[in-house]
Amino acid sequence: MKQKNIALVRELYSSFNDGNDSHIIQLLSQDIQWNQMDGFPGSRRCLGISEVLGHVFADLRSEWMDWQSVANEFFADGDTVFVKGYYSGIHRLTQKAFKVPFIGEYKIHEGRISEFNQFTDTYWIAQAMVAD
Repeated sequence: MKQKNIALVRELYSSFNDGNDSHIIQLLSQDIQWNQMDGFPGSRRCLGISEVLGHVFADLRSEWMDWQSVANEFFADGDTVFVKGYYSGIHRLTQKAFKVPFIGEYKIHEGRISEFNQFTDTYWIAQAMVAD
């Protein structure tokens, strides 16, 4: 079960980085809770697939060039998967780049991702959004 849950979360990162929203829809629960850190660009709590795709993923793609969510390590404990990696990108308006580590916590329910909780240093991302 642990390896199956890890494979599910790996697919999410791959699909996001490839821009494959139709596959992302298959990985998420209809009533997913997506919780971003305060201070993260567009931070909010999203409920449901349409909010996650429309507010989180679409905003990242439109506001940042070469946004990457790179997952390096995966750890599973029952129906919870933890991911260690980094975010990087270049802000479209300021042309400033950043790279920060993150940890993501994913809850799996009935073979789909039902909750995401983000942990990252938002300071450097926010600084990339501020013009000199």
